Amino acid sequence: MNKLASFGFIVLLFLLLSVVVIFGFFVFTPKLKAYRALQIEIKQKQQELKRDEKQFDLTYTKLQALQEREKSIDLALQRHFDEENFELYLQQHFKKFSLRSITSEYEDDLQTDVLEIKVSINTPAEYYAFIDALNAFVWVAELEGTEKFKGVNDGIEAHFALKVYTKR
Repeated sequence: MNKLASFGFIVLLFLLLSVVVIFGFFVFTPKLKAYRALQIEIKQKQQELKRDEKQFDLTYTKLQALQEREKSIDLALQRHFDEENFELYLQQHFKKFSLRSITSEYEDDLQTDVLEIKVSINTPAEYYAFIDALNAFVWVAELEGTEKFKGVNDGIEAHFALKVYTKR
């Protein structure tokens, strides 16, 4: 090869490399920047999705628990209130008890039996165990008003009102 052909080849190679660099700078660089921005956005969306999935799972678990509780409440409301069974239930939790009065109130579909109960217990822990057991009670019940406690020689006397809800 002669010098002119070598020089022409080098110039042609330089021009070709320049075109490739300019083409890469103006075409590939913006595309790479857009690609990187999309990658960052996708990672952020994935993190948001994981956070939202965890939140959904928590909420869904709570919803299922509430639905199960609602089923048990509905079943408890369907059950007719039986005073004899209730007395057997009280015998499990207290050494002495008496039902002082029973009144019934009616509102729409619900019947509310209000029971005034006087019990004898050894320790306050027994009373609180009874309160905890009300959550597993076969009827829907709630304590109404304030409880009254009075110390006596052989323990504690407690007086409280209990409402029991059933459907008519």
